[in-house]
Amino acid sequence: MYRTKGFTLIELLVVIAIIALLVGLLLPALAKAQRNARSMKDSAQIKEIHQSFIAFAGDHKGKLPTPGLINREADPILGQMPATGPEDFSKNITRHLYSAMIAQDFFNADILIGPTEVNLIVVEDTNYDYSQYHPGADIYWDGDGNPPPFSDGFQAFIHETPGSGFECNTSYAHMAICGNRKSIKWRDTQSGGDPILGTRGVGSASGLDVINPGADEYENSPTLELHGGKRQWVGNICFNDNHMEQLGNFYPQLTTYEDPYTLAPPEKDCIFAAEFTHPQNPKAAADAWLVIAFLSDPNDGLWVTPVYDQP
Repeated sequence: MYRTKGFTLIELLVVIAIIALLVGLLLPALAKAQRNARSMKDSAQIKEIHQSFIAFAGDHKGKLPTPGLINREADPILGQMPATGPEDFSKNITRHLYSAMIAQDFFNADILIGPTEVNLIVVEDTNYDYSQYHPGADIYWDGDGNPPPFSDGFQAFIHETPGSGFECNTSYAHMAICGNRKSIKWRDTQSGGDPILGTRGVGSASGLDVINPGADEYENSPTLELHGGKRQWVGNICFNDNHMEQLGNFYPQLTTYEDPYTLAPPEKDCIFAAEFTHPQNPKAAADAWLVIAFLSDPNDGLWVTPVYDQP
């Protein structure tokens, strides 16, 4: 009597066990590779946004896009005309910055959402109205409703309820467009020590800076999941020479802060905090400060009010 060739039950179970073991070994490596690929794509998007800023600067005397110089106040003599009149400092906030670039076709709204984004209230603006762009009518981007058509996220981060009508349409923080830092550093300077754009910070109880976040605030922030391992913030930061760095803290190697009022020697600069000690500090340009800004001083532009992810 001949026996039919084939696997016995034990042999089949052994094969299944080996396959399961291999899958268990490979899946974490595959997941890590996917995370790394998304993080690299995120870095490429940030770099591309900054390259668009540089392209804009090439036609505007080296100045990076400044909403208050795009949508100016009325000229005292000529009235409201494109590219004429004093700078409107109140316009120098996040939603106007990105919206002005979208309206002029420097990039699309989707590039502003990082591929690693985990916060459900940070979503792409899929209804951007390009037809709103009419410089002759003093309209330079999709308008300012409530909530605004293109949102900087203030009400979104306060409510934190997906589908509530409040949302943030960008994943990325940028240099605060105010004070002397704007006139000196918000330009195509090609400086490798000036952070311009990148992953947003973790937030704090006040929502104003992250120089000393509490342990719970730090570890519970959604931003830790963007590139890190849920325990440590990791971010992609673009500098003014368009080089990218992935940081594990808030203090880039080449970025220092010097306060002329204390005469202290230069120290490492937290890129998510306003560290200048005097409200009229003429050297505020020494302070690297990345924000998602929803409100700016309408008079002199010396401050902005930022938003960060809350725990």
